[in-house]
Amino acid sequence: MSLLEYLREDPECRNLAEGAVHAVAPALDDPVPDHVALQLNEWAFTLAGRMPLPWNTHKALDALNHLLFAELGFTGDRETYDDPLNALLPAVIARRKGLPISLSILWIDLARRMGFDAVGVRLPGHFIAALRTDFGLLCFDPFHQGRPVGEEGGAELVKSATAGRVAFHRDMLSPAPDRQILVRLVRNLHLRFMHAEDWEEALWTGTHLILLEPSNPRAHKERAFIHLQRDEPGQALIDLRMALHLSPDPDPEIQEWMRQLER
Repeated sequence: MSLLEYLREDPECRNLAEGAVHAVAPALDDPVPDHVALQLNEWAFTLAGRMPLPWNTHKALDALNHLLFAELGFTGDRETYDDPLNALLPAVIARRKGLPISLSILWIDLARRMGFDAVGVRLPGHFIAALRTDFGLLCFDPFHQGRPVGEEGGAELVKSATAGRVAFHRDMLSPAPDRQILVRLVRNLHLRFMHAEDWEEALWTGTHLILLEPSNPRAHKERAFIHLQRDEPGQALIDLRMALHLSPDPDPEIQEWMRQLER
């Protein structure tokens, strides 16, 4: 199944781990998500036998975090943070380390298999996970072994991740749509490939961003730029026309690129 087929079947991307595999499929030797799903099912089965009776949410979360971080050894990769493998869920499972967003996807998917209403939270520069409860949103940081994150902790994460360039406000601790989680996962790789001027890899990440956000003019404009770097002016012009069509306001840069290509 391709990313496009997955999005047609699950447009809201509720099967988040499966979507995370499809979203980065061109970078995988085996792009079929079945192995990831089977592993998550196995861990969920293990956790099912450890659930507290009578039910206690905090003890259930302790069991989840103990399994992932103490027993299985998952941790944030601080030493080789920019390694693309950290964004590939099968590699994250095999290597037991990853980015904040990939570890959060694992945490969210496993928590949902336990019956929790788990969501992602898009803090600037640092993705975390959370549970929706009757008492509000309970946030956790899988990159740091699932430690709880309140407003003060969220502010510290944002300050550290952005070197103080972004001011924290409490609205940042809000649930993200699942589809936007996949957008951020792919964009993470996309920015690395763009920075490295790896246009072959950037082409597929750019295409996947368009599949995930077809009405976003930025995605079309970025792919046009990639086509230009690959000496593909015809494809670039198609993307520029779409970007211009989707832009709410005139974009002088797009207009200038189009004038040059249409000469």
